[in-house]
Amino acid sequence: MRKIFLAALVIVASATATADLQQAQLAFKRGEHEAAIKEFTALGNAGDISAQLILGVLYSRGLVYSKGGAVERNDKAAAMWLQKAADQGNTDAAFLLGQVYENSQLIQNYAQATTWYHKAAQQGSARAQVRLGHIYNRGLGTTQNYNEAVLWYGKAALQNDAEAQYSLGLMYALGKGLGKNDKLALGWLTKAAGQRYADAELLLGDIYLTGAGTDKKPVLAYALYDLAISHNTTVQADAIKKRDRLASELSPEQLEYSKQLIAEFKKPDSFSKTLSRYLEKSDQMFRFFPAK
Repeated sequence: MRKIFLAALVIVASATATADLQQAQLAFKRGEHEAAIKEFTALGNAGDISAQLILGVLYSRGLVYSKGGAVERNDKAAAMWLQKAADQGNTDAAFLLGQVYENSQLIQNYAQATTWYHKAAQQGSARAQVRLGHIYNRGLGTTQNYNEAVLWYGKAALQNDAEAQYSLGLMYALGKGLGKNDKLALGWLTKAAGQRYADAELLLGDIYLTGAGTDKKPVLAYALYDLAISHNTTVQADAIKKRDRLASELSPEQLEYSKQLIAEFKKPDSFSKTLSRYLEKSDQMFRFFPAK
């Protein structure tokens, strides 16, 4: 739940925030955590959704609030506050409540997690839709159901969620829950890579290197591996191995071309245009030379 607490605090800056809630937020920012939490609690008990959401995040994470003291992680308290907000229709609270049940210090409860993810997903939360996709795809606490996974990945992908686009592309590539479709796999993976999603960049590199459902384009594969490396994610080590192994197979001219391509890809909002130009040029050259 990285940065979620900061996002929760932003809520209180909205026009609908009460003066007391704004004061509690300011106190928290000044480091007066104990007083702020006391005020959040009073407001939460009075039914303030934003205060309930903030308290839910606090207890789900556990944050230091004074010398020698801390809000210890308490999933039971987190679930209580988040459910109060979720029962009032707050979509973020419903999603976070699903997170608490899925990753609980207590007994992990996928059934409850799924229930709350469904509630948030039906209210349009792309994050919850992605989590539901993963739950059904992996059979977490339920029967594995690729069709349900595709359904929820698809809903989130249409909201431009990069993780969902990658996951949907992977389902098409593997033929899970629907027929194998290299063209649609490539399309969704490209959309995710256009948002700099490292897993998608790595998989696209593999596809263009091997020519799975498309022409082989090792220069493009090298560039995509390099992009995946730049994010410092869990796929970085794999991307480094693949890029460096491929480098030994490319000519100096191909390596230089790939580096130019990388520089273009890294410009703001340029991925799709750069890729389209490269593919068009590559297709024109393919009649006379081996595919780059």
